Amino acid sequence: MWMWFAGLSALPIAAAVSLHFTIPLMVIVLAIIFLGERPGPSRLIPTFIGFVGIIVILRPGTLPINNSALLVLGSALSYGGVAIYTRSLGATEHPNTTTFYYQMMVCAFSALSMSIGWLIAMYLPDETLQVLNFRWIIPNTADIPALLLLAISGTLAPYCLVRALVHAEATIIEPIEYLRLPISAGIAWLIFDQATDVWTWVGATIIAGSTLYMTRSEAKMAKS
Repeated sequence: MWMWFAGLSALPIAAAVSLHFTIPLMVIVLAIIFLGERPGPSRLIPTFIGFVGIIVILRPGTLPINNSALLVLGSALSYGGVAIYTRSLGATEHPNTTTFYYQMMVCAFSALSMSIGWLIAMYLPDETLQVLNFRWIIPNTADIPALLLLAISGTLAPYCLVRALVHAEATIIEPIEYLRLPISAGIAWLIFDQATDVWTWVGATIIAGSTLYMTRSEAKMAKS
């Protein structure tokens, strides 16, 4: 989560979300290795088509592979591992239990990261460290609504994910994450006035289409 916030602060929202869409590919590989899942063509093909949509959005060569991009990719790998671990816990643990311990560990590691960052900022005030978001800023009252929204959505999101992973395999759930791109691009335009170019929407259409195809194919297979 720290890597995601750090990368997001230095990249356009649409670009960061696009890079984060490598999660489904990572989940598929991790699910095969650790969960023994064997996704068929109806899941693999739409997932790779969705990856093509990501390539259309990024257009290799136009987005430099800088530290922020690497942080987002590292976050994607970590979230892929969380999805796999959640899937394995879903067989024995109640979703409320999994969500509680997930949030508790997030709080613990966030507090540790915050403390380390504060110590570094206090005793090693180097500019390169400030670029990595080790600079401590005390929130004020104007930040409370945004922090509350972040806390509520950050709690509901993993709970919904846990519930979904209990009822379906990780390789089915994760590609639906592609829908975050058009939603995030719209919010970025409305709130932050970040324009999204036409290639982002072309890629988003490819991604959404592949996700819709996979969802419908799985529904037809379930009925039959």
